[in-house]
Amino acid sequence: MSYTMTYDVSHKVKRGGHAKAFFRHIARDADQRAGFTFPQSNPNIVPERTALNMTMVNDGSGSVRRLKSVDGRPPSDELDDYLKQRLASVGRALRKDAVLIRGVVLQLDPKWFAEHDASWREKGPSKDSYAYMGTALDWVVAEFGADNIVGFSVHLDELHPALHAAVVPITEDGRLSQKDFFRGPADLRRQHKELRAVMAEAGYDVEHRVTERSREHLSSSEFQRRADWLRDATGELEKEREASEYMRRNLAAWVSDLDDRESAVLERERELAARRLAAEDAVRDANETRLQAQLTQRMAARAREDADAESQRMRNINARLESVPADVERWLDKAKVGGKPLRELFDADMAKSRNTRRALLEKIEEDARPEVKGFDRER
Repeated sequence: MSYTMTYDVSHKVKRGGHAKAFFRHIARDADQRAGFTFPQSNPNIVPERTALNMTMVNDGSGSVRRLKSVDGRPPSDELDDYLKQRLASVGRALRKDAVLIRGVVLQLDPKWFAEHDASWREKGPSKDSYAYMGTALDWVVAEFGADNIVGFSVHLDELHPALHAAVVPITEDGRLSQKDFFRGPADLRRQHKELRAVMAEAGYDVEHRVTERSREHLSSSEFQRRADWLRDATGELEKEREASEYMRRNLAAWVSDLDDRESAVLERERELAARRLAAEDAVRDANETRLQAQLTQRMAARAREDADAESQRMRNINARLESVPADVERWLDKAKVGGKPLRELFDADMAKSRNTRRALLEKIEEDARPEVKGFDRER
């Protein structure tokens, strides 16, 4: 596909300090690097990318160099210094309405950058991009003369890359006359046609037909008003895009923060659930302990009841053994064995037997009352 090649010479710089303001606009990168900041009226400028621009000044010996700060002045003043030096060669007084500079804007088709050099905003233009802009600048030098090129700047901090050249229209016979270089619509079309031919020869697939935009952009003040409107509209769209991008970033941050909060809430809920389970386990353990204690108490009470019953049974047996019938009592009192009364022998045997039974009863009670851990056996 073919691409457009913009050639804009509509900007005119007259006397009254306009030149210095113009130079500070196109050389804003050099001023910024030197620590000078001047207000810019173009709303499409992105200051963070201004450092990517490249501005050069005519060194007066047929070449160009980068700008520098001299005696603490802004680097853009070097363009003004060269302009004054060049105007000093004019042989007559300048008119009050004289045009000192015609700004020349050369721009490759934005679609070409989108297809061949899409990363120019982050990495700067590619070698091919610089080569094509260099070809266009060579044509400007050939068309207007090397001495008349005050300087040029490659702008990369706006919507699309553009090459700006400052041309002081001084003729070979020493007259300041823009009309000798820009003779009207037909001559502007001729310049644009020759520029496209040079670009095509360099390999740039340029669109050869002169579009309505090209004719009006070169010759019609009405188109200039339309171009201003389009630039303003584009600026508004860019602002909306930036605002949308800002809102998108804020929304992404808000969503991320919401995710973090949800994660924190989930973690808190997990902690609370773990605490509830631990509390339920503690209550269950406490209930089991209480039930175990109750069971142990019941077992101890049952053991005491069984021991008491066994003791009572043994006491009853002992009582029966201690009881002697009356006729046996009388016989014991009368009978003798070996000259001793039988009563004495019987009582001695009964005492011995009683002691034996008492010891046996105590042993039985001791065995029948097992200790239950955690309870006093005498309870």
